[in-house]
Parts: sequence; structure tokens; C-alpha cells
Amino acid sequence: MAENRLALQAKRVWFAYSHDQWVLKGVSLEVPRGAFVAVMGPSGSGKTTFMKVLAGFLRPQRGEVEVLGSPLEKRLPRWFRQQVGYIPQQLGLVRSLTALENVLLGCLARQKGVGPLLGIFPAEEVARAREYLALLGIEHKAEERVFRLSGGERQRVAIARTLLQGPSVFLADEFVADLDLPRASRVLEGLRELGSRENLTFVINLHEIQLVQMFADYVITLKEGAIVHQGPAREMSWKVLEEKLR
Repeated sequence: MAENRLALQAKRVWFAYSHDQWVLKGVSLEVPRGAFVAVMGPSGSGKTTFMKVLAGFLRPQRGEVEVLGSPLEKRLPRWFRQQVGYIPQQLGLVRSLTALENVLLGCLARQKGVGPLLGIFPAEEVARAREYLALLGIEHKAEERVFRLSGGERQRVAIARTLLQGPSVFLADEFVADLDLPRASRVLEGLRELGSRENLTFVINLHEIQLVQMFADYVITLKEGAIVHQGPAREMSWKVLEEKLR
């Protein structure tokens, strides 16, 4: 795969929060544009840290990360935060705002003037925000304040907000963990359809093998900060996962 067709590339990435306590140990990954990559592994394996490195929130002590063909330097380029969407485990929603208002925060970077500061957004942005809420099955919750929503509904609001940002690369950390399997399947099915239509790239931490098999193209498995398995998602199974994590 030629490098100019890669959305993300990690080259021998090492990361430690404290001296010599390595959380990531030489992790390498190539993600073609338009691919859907699942990251698996037990708690403490480095999945969240790896996602934060790819999202530019953490800088590795060793190795390099390239996003959309550009190496990530200490100072991120202006385009980065619009082109790379990230959903953390904590979601980062404003609990006192409605679901729709939270989604509209995703388009702030391309708005000018004082309108957004007053909660006034262009009609086309509001329409797109509602479209994404509908895609995720919660349009009827648009006017509900976030603190009144369930955990799964909040996760879908966070996804809609990230989609409205208009990224080319979508990173998410266990973003459907609070959804049951049927709802998670519907969310991922909608994202796959949107990704195919708009050539979006997904790298997502998932723990349900069935979801990985159904929606991912490729899967990597982390154990103690190192990749112990990588390959086509359709070949992943509980047996394979157990063997690699022994």
C-alpha cells in the first residue's frame, strides 16, 4: 500500500507516562484511507493511550506518527483538529446543553461571528446535526438536556458531534460500550455506510468480537503495550484472541 494512500501510520511508537514505565512498546500500524480498523485488548493493554497518541494528545518518546500524510510535530497544524475527530471514553459533552446543542459544537471551528456564542447556527448546520442524530436513532432526543440522557444516548450524541465536525479520520475509545449489541450494530452499520459514502477512516477500540467481525476490515490486538496479533477482522474469534493473550 503506497504511503500517499494511508490515512494513519504509526512507526515503532513507544510511550511512557513516567520514566521507563512503557505503556506502548514499538507499536506500528498502517491504516489505508477509507478503512475500518478495530483495536482490541484487555484493560491496561495500552489501547486508550494508543488512541490518544494517534489523536495528537500525547507525543511518543520514540517513533513517529503520520496523519493524512503529515508527520505529527509538537505543534499540531491548524487543519488537524477539524480533519481528525476523537471520542474519548469520557465523551466530553456539556451536560447542561441539549443533545442538539452539543452536536452543533462540532461545527464551531468553521463558524465566524458571534452567532454560535449566542447559540445561533446556520440552518444547514442545524439540519445536518439533526440528520446525524436521526442516523444514530436519537433524533427524538434532540431537545433533551444531556444530563437526562442514558449512557448509550450520550455516546450517540458524542458520535453525532464528531461527525458534524466533518473529519476525514474518526478515532473512538470504546464509544459503543454502553449500548447493547443490537443498538451498537445499528450505530456501526450507519457509520460504515457513511464512511463508504464519504471515504471516512475509522480506528476504534472495541471489545465485542461479533462487532469486530461484522464491521471492521482489519483488527489489531494489544497486550502489555505491544501488538500481539494483526490481520483481517473476519478471521478474529474468541479462540484466536485467547491464544494471543496468553
